[in-house]
Amino acid sequence: MQMPVRIPGFKWLVLFWAITAVLWSLLEGDPQRVLFFGFLTTLLGLAYLFQRFMIGRTFSVTGGLFIMALWGLALGAGTVLMTLFLMAVKTGLHAHGPEFSLAQIGGVWQHLPLWSLAGALAGLGIGLLLVARTKRGPRP
Repeated sequence: MQMPVRIPGFKWLVLFWAITAVLWSLLEGDPQRVLFFGFLTTLLGLAYLFQRFMIGRTFSVTGGLFIMALWGLALGAGTVLMTLFLMAVKTGLHAHGPEFSLAQIGGVWQHLPLWSLAGALAGLGIGLLLVARTKRGPRP
């Protein structure tokens, strides 16, 4: 299994993240907004690590699928953990008391197993697409 030689749109992802970070820090706490920013931050971090260590490498099909499933698992679990971290940061930025209720924080934490499983399955699916593309050859 051949990993891609580059991540398409990585620079645009960084730019979008920077704009989102500014907007996120200015606006009041909203669980959906912080969850999206947590996902985006985790995605950017994992995309950087993928680009740094995996670009262009060749793995066996099983090994490549395992790596992609682990990457997806890290994205799912990391999104929940990053969201909880950002909730704490957002509460610290504003001096008027907690931004998020205990129920909102618990709701995010409660989804850790689901998001981890969904991330692993999504990573496995992307890995299967990469295998199919490798066997078929790149499109012109």
